[in-house]
Amino acid sequence: MVTKPILLVPPSFSNSSCTHPRYQNVTFWAALSAGDLLQTFIVAILTFGILFANILLISVINSRRYSKYIHSQPRYLLTSLACNDLALGLCVTPFAILPTLRNCWPYAEIVCQVQALLRGAISQQSAVILICMAMDRYYCMLHPLEYHKQSTRKAWFIIIISMTWVGSMALFSILVIKNGGFYFNSTGMHACEPFYSKASLRILAACGFYFPTTMILMYCYGSAFDVNKLGFKRSNLGCNVVSATDGGQPASTLGKLIDQERKLSLVCSRTMAAMSLGFIVLVTPWTIQEVVAACTGSRAPPALDFVATWMALSSSFWYPFIYWTLNNHFRRICKEIFSGLFCRKVQDKKKKQHQFEHFCNTSPSSNYLGHTADCDLEGLSEKYWGEILERTVSTTSLPGPPNDQNPKVDCNGGIELGTISNSDL
Repeated sequence: MVTKPILLVPPSFSNSSCTHPRYQNVTFWAALSAGDLLQTFIVAILTFGILFANILLISVINSRRYSKYIHSQPRYLLTSLACNDLALGLCVTPFAILPTLRNCWPYAEIVCQVQALLRGAISQQSAVILICMAMDRYYCMLHPLEYHKQSTRKAWFIIIISMTWVGSMALFSILVIKNGGFYFNSTGMHACEPFYSKASLRILAACGFYFPTTMILMYCYGSAFDVNKLGFKRSNLGCNVVSATDGGQPASTLGKLIDQERKLSLVCSRTMAAMSLGFIVLVTPWTIQEVVAACTGSRAPPALDFVATWMALSSSFWYPFIYWTLNNHFRRICKEIFSGLFCRKVQDKKKKQHQFEHFCNTSPSSNYLGHTADCDLEGLSEKYWGEILERTVSTTSLPGPPNDQNPKVDCNGGIELGTISNSDL
């Protein structure tokens, strides 16, 4: 006898909303615990790290300084991956900070639905981009000449990335937009996620996200590094090298260009391979948990669910960090940018101070206190202004000499001989 699959029903959204009556009589501080504070701190730090790291990655790899160290295809793919992770840090993870504190959903139902849609689509799109990066490195290192011929077709990369993004959004829109396609996960993510009405769909979604991506990454990078290790086509391993017949360059110069391009390609491939390895390490615990929970029909312990879920989401932060750690050129340019910003502020401050000192040293000594056109009194600090006013007030009651003159302002903050009469004031 064939049994029909059991259809699962998502928890009612009203029960998870903070407007539910059971949350009305409970004060915020009474329901707060040390575990909630720790989890909120982790979510907030991770959100800030995702935003900062991906903004830095996008800015540096698309700068002019770094353009000679990366080719257009890897730059497009890395930029697309960083934009996905940036969208995750803007539209998904920040909305989990407040629910982690209150253990309920404080926003509207439509926000929960949109967040569940983006949670699934962005993660799936990131996995697809990792696959595209692996195939790009595979094609570059195994077929460098063909790769070079196709490298000028930049529109293909934009079309592929756009199609994969539209496909991911369409797939999860079918799952989430329908009635009961999302729910508030109060133990793992502390935010909204897609809900699968069948256990088989949940297993299929987890395995489809993890296993094809892992197999393609391992095959592409493994084959590419085997080719490099064995030395096949070593003279042509540069992905952007002009052939010997073009330009009429000497053989020695062409050989240096080939070696340089080969090193850049190898560094880029190793960095991307490390990022892919980070994906495998971080997502594996979450995948195992999803499959076990779907097969057994139970839920993981809250602490384990939280760690596994946010470990998988933390990959959006670790990708830029891995790239920064393993790429010396990227790390050097980042330091140059930050040091340039700091030094520029210091130089501007010193320049203004030098201009003021030069003006004071070259200004006439007969400047009057009220004549701001001859001496830039706005450059004086509050301390010197206080001294000038104090001395001025203290000398107003004293009689002045026959030839009353206003006191001369010393550029060091003092006042030269002379007093101010009452008539002058």
